[in-house]
Amino acid sequence: MPKIIEGFTHTEYLTVFSAIIFGYVGAEYFQGWGALLRNRRMVKAYWQHTLWTIFAFTLFIQNWWGIWPRTKLINESIFYFFYSLVPIFLFYIISVILFPDFRSIEKNTTTDMKEYFYSNTRYLFGLFALYFVFTIVSSFVYPDIGNVFVQNLIRAFGVALAIGAAYFHQNKIIHTIFLIIGYAALVRFFLALPS
Repeated sequence: MPKIIEGFTHTEYLTVFSAIIFGYVGAEYFQGWGALLRNRRMVKAYWQHTLWTIFAFTLFIQNWWGIWPRTKLINESIFYFFYSLVPIFLFYIISVILFPDFRSIEKNTTTDMKEYFYSNTRYLFGLFALYFVFTIVSSFVYPDIGNVFVQNLIRAFGVALAIGAAYFHQNKIIHTIFLIIGYAALVRFFLALPS
């Protein structure tokens, strides 16, 4: 396979595809928030749902930022390339779970986001746990940046919290505590990254 075709490397070619997929998944979050705003008269908002959507989107953006040192490896093998797409797929599924499809909801009915959130928490937190496990494994598959030991401790803590949240999926107090811990861990994780 040629290294460069008219100034365009194979790595750049693969990265463009990844960027398109990342953009599509990011758009799902913006469309979800937009649908909530457009249908606000028929939506009973819930603060935890809103904060978890922001948390998920922030993790998604951090994932995009964190793949930079791994980009050169996606050209090494198709398996590395497919592997690099797994978190994007997980975040897409998370976005589908986080936001209701208002097209399938009857007109003039109210969507209670608290009820919607708690009916989907087991799946949501199961996917978060899967994502954190994936990121721990990825730190061994690809070279990682920053303090990887601290990052993996935080990721392992994220796995434990997500599994606990999935198990206690209807407990509102535990979800509030986990939300606070999740944001604190996310901040700590960002501090463990190189600046």
